[in-house]
Amino acid sequence: MRYFVGVAEARSVSLAAELLHRSQPAVSRAIQDLETELGVSLFVREGRRMTPSVEGWGLLPHARAVLRSADDLGARAHQLASGKVAVLRIGGAASTVESVLPRLIASYTAAQPSVEVALTLDSGSGLLSALEQGELDIIFTREVSNEFLESKRLFPMHVVAVLQKKHPLGKQRTISVEDLRDEGLLLGPKPFTSRMLFDAACRAADMSPKVMLESPFQGALLALAEVGHGVAILPSTMGLAGRSVIARALRGDSAPIGTWTALVWDRRRRTAQVDAFIEIAAATLRNDYPGADLRLPALAVNR
Repeated sequence: MRYFVGVAEARSVSLAAELLHRSQPAVSRAIQDLETELGVSLFVREGRRMTPSVEGWGLLPHARAVLRSADDLGARAHQLASGKVAVLRIGGAASTVESVLPRLIASYTAAQPSVEVALTLDSGSGLLSALEQGELDIIFTREVSNEFLESKRLFPMHVVAVLQKKHPLGKQRTISVEDLRDEGLLLGPKPFTSRMLFDAACRAADMSPKVMLESPFQGALLALAEVGHGVAILPSTMGLAGRSVIARALRGDSAPIGTWTALVWDRRRRTAQVDAFIEIAAATLRNDYPGADLRLPALAVNR
C-alpha cells in the first residue's frame, strides 16, 4: 500500500524506490502483487512515467487513509510500550456511570494524567464476563471473590420500590415483596442485579409479581412511577433528585433486599492504574455515595 501511494505521488517507480529506500524491482513487484490482489490496474504506464488509472485515482484517498491509520497505530503502540500512555478500562451499570463515575474519572485523570479511561456499560453479569475474558480492567458490580477475582466493598445498593408520593404504601418505612402482590410492577431486565435480587425474594415468598413493563431504560420506569402508572423496582443508586416520588427499601422476610456495590478486578491483571483507581474510589465514596440521602436501613455486612 505504501509503495502504491509512493509511486502515485512520484509518478515514477525509480523515484519512489529512491524515496522509500527500496530497490526498483521490489517496488515494481509490490505494485504488481497489489494489482493482482485488488483485481484492477492501478497505473497507466507511459514509458517511465506512471500515472494513476481511473481505478488508481479512486483508491488513492483510501490508501492514504489506511497508511495514516497504520502510522497512528504504530505511534500508539510505541506510547503504550514506553509507558507514556496507559489505558484503564472501566465497566459499570448505566446508573453507576451516571451517579458515580463522572466525579471519579475527574479525580482519577487529574491524579493520573497519562492514563486514558475507556468506559463500558452493561449488566452485572455482562460486566463479569467481560472482566473474566480480559476485556475490562475493573468493574463496578456486586461483591465477587473466587480463585481469580477479588473485590473492594464500596457502598450498599438496596432494591427499592419507587412510588408516587400519594401511594398508600409510601406510609411504610419498608415494603415487603408480599405487599406488592397486587401492584403493577415496572422492572428492569433479568440480567440486572436489582432484578435478580428481587426475583429471588419473590421466589422465597412464593409470590408471582404482576409485571406491567420490563425495560432496561430505568429513567422510563421512574417516569411512569412518578405519574402513578405502576411501582418501579430499582436500585437505590438510581438518582431521584427532582422527581415527585418516594423510595422505600424492599425486604424479604425481615431483612432489606440488596447487596454491596464493589470494585472487582482480576488479580492476575492488577496494575498500578487499577490500584490508583481503587484508592481514589474508596476515598471518594466512603461517605458520599448514591442513595445515601434516602436513609435506608442498613444492609448486612457479612459476605
